[in-house]
Amino acid sequence: MKLRTLDCKNCAAPLRQEGEKLVCRSCGSVFDIPRDSSDIEYERTVNAEDYIRLELAKSILALENSYKNQEQINQDKRNKDLRAKRNRTSKIIGMIVLFVGINMLVWGIIEGAFFFFSYKVSDKKRKAQEAAEAAIYDPGYRVTPSDLKKDKVFWKYINDDIITETREGYDSWGSVIFSADEIWGVNEDPEIIERCLITTEDSNALYIIFKVTFENIDGSTKEMYYCTAAEDIRVNEKGKIVYDGFTSQNTDSYDVRFHSDEDLDSIYQTYIDAGKSDYERYYFDL
Repeated sequence: MKLRTLDCKNCAAPLRQEGEKLVCRSCGSVFDIPRDSSDIEYERTVNAEDYIRLELAKSILALENSYKNQEQINQDKRNKDLRAKRNRTSKIIGMIVLFVGINMLVWGIIEGAFFFFSYKVSDKKRKAQEAAEAAIYDPGYRVTPSDLKKDKVFWKYINDDIITETREGYDSWGSVIFSADEIWGVNEDPEIIERCLITTEDSNALYIIFKVTFENIDGSTKEMYYCTAAEDIRVNEKGKIVYDGFTSQNTDSYDVRFHSDEDLDSIYQTYIDAGKSDYERYYFDL
């Protein structure tokens, strides 16, 4: 583009550009801005640069969008692969759990069947043994204190071991708690106060009565009474005592919180002094 000085055609005064027009400062005449080929070429060059910059900006924006889209595609693929991997892992774990469960079930059924048939066999043997003993010995045979003393293992149990066993039973039950001020515990071995063998024409039973002393956290004590019995005592062909074990005997005064009776007379009346004509009682010296 060439540089030129433009004057007013009417008064020869200098012109000034206002927008897209030339205005005379003197007479106010208005003229179009003259353009030649160099002006047109300049505008084309300027517009071409703007076009290039616009296209470059569009290309950069397109590249950015393409990168974002590709990154999203890659992320979606990674997420899909991760889900597929998790699903495969879950299926493998599920198959392992199912396999272990089926094996445990099968073994449980096998062991259950084994123990069931073993129990049936042992139960038959036990019943056969009982039938054989019943055929040899009179069911109404009365056991005497001498029979108990002959079985040294049983005699030691009812004189010594049963005290330890009873104490361990109270220790396993733990403290008796009513409130923060009432926490009772057994801090010494129960004391045997009576051992009485009672026989009838139909059965033999040994009753053992303990005195259990409970101590509160404030130092106060409470005496309770516990009765245990071995019923249906018999003597086998080897002179050994046969019985089903000792079981706790409960009366109307039995206190489930202390696992014992509060009234000693109630125990005697219920188990020792019951008025049956065919009773025979044997008391053992302590």
